[in-house]
Amino acid sequence: MRSGAVALPQRLETGERTLAFYRGPLTAQPAQGLPAPEATRLDSPGEALIYLQQHGVFDTAYAAAFTAGRTLALADADFRTALLEFRSAARTAARRLASHPELAARTATALTARHLTAPLAFEAFDRILLDGDGTRLTRAVDQAGPQLRDGRRRTTAARTRRTAGDARAVLREPGVAHLLTQAAPDEFDKVTDWLDALRRLQPLSLPHLVPDSRALPAESIRFAYVDSAWVRAAVDGALSIGVGHALDADLNALAAEGGPVPRCAVLINSSLVPNWPHTVMTAYAGQRVVEPLRSAVFGTEIQLVLYPEVIERFELAEPPRGLCFGIGDLGTVELREISGDRVGHPKGEFPQPAGFARFLRPGGHDVLNVHGTGDALVPALSRAHGVQQISSAQFALQMINAPQAQTFSRP
Repeated sequence: MRSGAVALPQRLETGERTLAFYRGPLTAQPAQGLPAPEATRLDSPGEALIYLQQHGVFDTAYAAAFTAGRTLALADADFRTALLEFRSAARTAARRLASHPELAARTATALTARHLTAPLAFEAFDRILLDGDGTRLTRAVDQAGPQLRDGRRRTTAARTRRTAGDARAVLREPGVAHLLTQAAPDEFDKVTDWLDALRRLQPLSLPHLVPDSRALPAESIRFAYVDSAWVRAAVDGALSIGVGHALDADLNALAAEGGPVPRCAVLINSSLVPNWPHTVMTAYAGQRVVEPLRSAVFGTEIQLVLYPEVIERFELAEPPRGLCFGIGDLGTVELREISGDRVGHPKGEFPQPAGFARFLRPGGHDVLNVHGTGDALVPALSRAHGVQQISSAQFALQMINAPQAQTFSRP
């Protein structure tokens, strides 16, 4: 539970009712590494169940991720169609390579997608045109008439029957995997774009990310790690639809490698989201600004920001605007250096204790006593800087009301 999991009811395949732990891709602590080989693809949600022997229950996080990816894929007709059409074209191309050694013997750079997808008659005609600078075509045309009149027909040597295992072996040859992705390039691009969106958690609903609302109460901000193994399980689930045999599963691997998976997330549940939509959010790793992979709003008051690496500092700031003069919410102004090479740098709050009531003119009209009789503001600021009297420009520098910022830092 400290890692972000919640206990939910579970019904086992045997019909028994128990409880199980579930968590989404966001974790409060870095996810525990999976046993090797963690790169092995998942073919069913049952393979992803983790039995917690010390508690006698299951951790269903990865099984639920697989099911979520599979369900989202089945619900998207465009993705479904693109995936099945890509696999069909790539499967045909792989089998052609296995069945025609003259194609497989070529170097990958000499092969094109047309060699793998065009009818075999086109391939044969291309060879006739190109072999011997056209002499082969001329000889074939010259001999065609006499051969037909004599009742002779051209025969081809019997080819060795190739199995599905041969087609799978072809995938391991250098350059062939990339070439097979070009068997149906438009469909392959649709598949990889959809899977990249899944890696950025776009199709997932908020309950997938925050399974218990108590983990993100109103007016709160939460920082989380993103479990890449959870995301990979969801991708495996999406690619599992329509798999008929091992060759289909191997072809899935061509689409499984895609864009970056987020490493960490920021979740904000606050009226800040709808009421201050131009709030500036900046993340840092050291002194370097980290650009987000994605920012999304759920409902009206919950915002999710995903980053490609674990950030060390996060800052919420009012948007920059024209110069404003005034007093801060705490009844103070920021003293700023007025000399040397640090002019404008902050040097503490003024006055101490906070409160500007003593610098107001009599009469209760909330008018500053800048340089009048009594306790005036300019003489007090001058004493704070240890000078006889600050200039009008130096006074203006003290009264600039800069945009406010709230910074969160990792310990």
